Amino acid sequence: MIKTIFLTVLLAFSLSTLDLKAADSGPSPEIIKKTNPTYAEAKTLVKSKKFDKAAVMLEELLKDSKNASNPDILNDYAYSLRNLKQFEKAEKFYLAALKINPKHPGANEYLGELYLQTKRPAEAKKILEVLKTCNCEEYKELKEKVEKYK
Repeated sequence: MIKTIFLTVLLAFSLSTLDLKAADSGPSPEIIKKTNPTYAEAKTLVKSKKFDKAAVMLEELLKDSKNASNPDILNDYAYSLRNLKQFEKAEKFYLAALKINPKHPGANEYLGELYLQTKRPAEAKKILEVLKTCNCEEYKELKEKVEKYK
């Protein structure tokens, strides 16, 4: 009986830790595959730079309300759109992701990059300030691009 209680508490703690980690840095690929295989496939397309196919798949996923409130899916969709040069639409979805999670490193970095691509360096610098305290790769990458922008 004590062993069962201990294992139950240990499992509950492990799951709560997993959820916190997932919220901080986005879900791991293994979790995505188990919980949302279509999203996992779309992420693979994004990583493979097949943005047209990824955008179609992600747009379909966003029709489901639970996906429409997932900042990672919104960010990947916006990223795909930006790479397809659909800047206005991409900006809308980056902003939607940031409305849900204002400190989302990926959405902030990519929105900053979009601002540079659309000749709005002052806006990119504002995004850089948001990322300044994250101690993350996204800050370093955007900072480098902002500094190189002419």
